[in-house]
Amino acid sequence: MTLPVFGSITLASFALFTLGSGLFTAYFGAGKSRRIGFGLAVFGLLAALVFVVISFSLFPDVMESPWSLDDILVGLAGVAGAIVGGLVGLLAFLGSIVRA
Repeated sequence: MTLPVFGSITLASFALFTLGSGLFTAYFGAGKSRRIGFGLAVFGLLAALVFVVISFSLFPDVMESPWSLDDILVGLAGVAGAIVGGLVGLLAFLGSIVRA
């Protein structure tokens, strides 16, 4: 059970953060970095598509999902908790820097 959870969450996290960083770079970048940002965003979308196809067995005749929906939801809840915790920590850090 551990390996499927690791694989699904690694793929989902990679897709999420690649898409996010690509959109950030495409929006704030200029010239070549903007094109790289769009490329990262497209790559993140493709990784998210692979995650959805594998995780939810969109093509059950071709391939069956290697992990259960419960495994995926527990892992995604862990990722969401990590993101929220990281953002709260970042905001606390930025708030203390701004006040100083």
